[in-house]
This record gives sequence, C-alpha cells and structure tokens, in this order.
Amino acid sequence: MSGAQGSETRDPAPELSFERALAELDRVVARMESGEVGLEEAVALFEEGQRYLAACRERLDVAEKRIEELTADELPPARDEPPQDAPPF
Repeated sequence: MSGAQGSETRDPAPELSFERALAELDRVVARMESGEVGLEEAVALFEEGQRYLAACRERLDVAEKRIEELTADELPPARDEPPQDAPPF
C-alpha cells in the first residue's frame, strides 16, 4: 500500500520563515506523540519533520552567518572606553 491518506510528501516552501517552519515541526511532533497514527503515517510524518528541521537549521545558519558578518568589523571603542582586550586596571 503506497499512499496513506494525509501522508503526502510536502517540501517546505523556500520562503517559509523560521518561525513557520518551527511551528510546523511542532505540529508534526505533536501528531506523532499523540499515539493516534499508524506506522506508515508515522514514517511519513517523520520525513516531513526532517524537512522542517532542515529548513529551521538552514535559516539559523543564514542568520548566524549574517550576525558574524555584522560583527566582524567591530566598531572601535568610544574614547572613554578601554579596548575590550585591555586589562581592567
């Protein structure tokens, strides 16, 4: 039997936000944890959850890289502030 109802494969849309992908992942996990799904549906949900997890990780990686870019060229300290690597006294 190949295609239980509700087990169609859906790829998260490329424009899916982190928050939306996380909400969908939570929905999938809750459905699996409910104990109300059969084996085939559980496997399909697992696959769907893996896709949402990958989408979340991808968005987090992009955000991390952007933050690294923004902080790579740190501003010099204000005139009355010691440099960050200077001893406190």
